[in-house]
Amino acid sequence: MTTPAGAGHLRRSFLYVPGSEERKVAKAPTLGADAVILDLEDSVAPGRKEEARQRIRGFLQADRKAAIEWLVRVNPLTSPHFDADLACAMAANPDGLVVAKVGDPEVLRKIDLRLCAAERQAGRPIGGMRLFAMIESARAVLNAYAIACAASRLTGLILGHVDLSLDLGLTPGPAGQGTVQHARCHLVLAARAARVDAVDAIYLNIQDNESLRAEAVQAAGMGFAGKQVIHPNQVALVHAAFTPPPERLRRAERVLAAWKQAQAEGRGVVALDGELLEPPVIAMEQLVLERAKRVG
Repeated sequence: MTTPAGAGHLRRSFLYVPGSEERKVAKAPTLGADAVILDLEDSVAPGRKEEARQRIRGFLQADRKAAIEWLVRVNPLTSPHFDADLACAMAANPDGLVVAKVGDPEVLRKIDLRLCAAERQAGRPIGGMRLFAMIESARAVLNAYAIACAASRLTGLILGHVDLSLDLGLTPGPAGQGTVQHARCHLVLAARAARVDAVDAIYLNIQDNESLRAEAVQAAGMGFAGKQVIHPNQVALVHAAFTPPPERLRRAERVLAAWKQAQAEGRGVVALDGELLEPPVIAMEQLVLERAKRVG
């Protein structure tokens, strides 16, 4: 079974932190998220964009925690803020960029070319800075596979379901319903076909933990690698949903033990608890144990 690009990284949670908020940026390394998205887009007012760039640049240059995947969300390529955002990112050198409102593959190809030139000029490895594309419109959903294949540094597709809902003329709410649920399914299929990660939508109600837990469990069951979060209190709930529980690990261990014994006895077919164990089943159980090992 082929795994996504960058599969060595745990990407259960993607925590948004406004780049303009000094206290929140300073606290980000302590919040336990697998990935932190330092935001230059929606959560930063136009008049504070440059302040946010300076803060992000200074923070990443001075204080970076290796266990966290540090990402910077930049404004769309067509935005008047993009050039300054890109310059900030090259100076700060995060692990990757999250590109807002990607509607078609040509957008990523243009950004990839600019990143290649900037990396070459800076003497850095070409393709070293990862890209995540935000899918936030009906057009982007339908173009998701082409977007996922547009650049070799593209590491994941991220569903922006609030903007997608607005594009569809719907009131933003939970992601697991109606046309947005269809978009979630389409995004996972597109991402996995391109062998990149799919990242699920935010949950807007930061006080409704039970519904967040249910949506995160659903997302894990759909094949998402992780989920975006907008509040530190959501991190642990999302991690629990994307971490195999003890009973799942015990099942995986039993399956692999049965398979190993069958192989030792020269049997090509084996069943456990009435289930036929074929090579794809074995590969999936191995992935479960590998994921649990990375979680620790």
